[in-house]
Amino acid sequence: MKKKIEIVAFKCKKCGKLHFPFHDRCLACKSREFDQVAPQGNAKLITFSQIFNLPWGFDNRFLFVGVAEFENGVKAMGQIAANAPEELKLGMTLKPTWDVVRVISGENVYGLKFEPM
Repeated sequence: MKKKIEIVAFKCKKCGKLHFPFHDRCLACKSREFDQVAPQGNAKLITFSQIFNLPWGFDNRFLFVGVAEFENGVKAMGQIAANAPEELKLGMTLKPTWDVVRVISGENVYGLKFEPM
């Protein structure tokens, strides 16, 4: 069951730099005042990696994770729904979802997941 994306980035009120995850001070100007910003639109794939040595509890043989940039500049990491590295290309458009990324003790764990478009 897919849900609304529940991540929030933080935009510095002084210089406008986007931060995700939260930092106590702006990495650019050291200000402590931020506005919350939700990621918007689709995302562009910046980089990705294929992981073969997964922790206990994953039923997959491997999975892909990547960093993508949303249309409003928020960058975030998440799982990528792909079966082979040939399906992925840097700069491609991804559809972000908030979906099950793992099951622990019968409970669904939700996280950011990207689907190639």
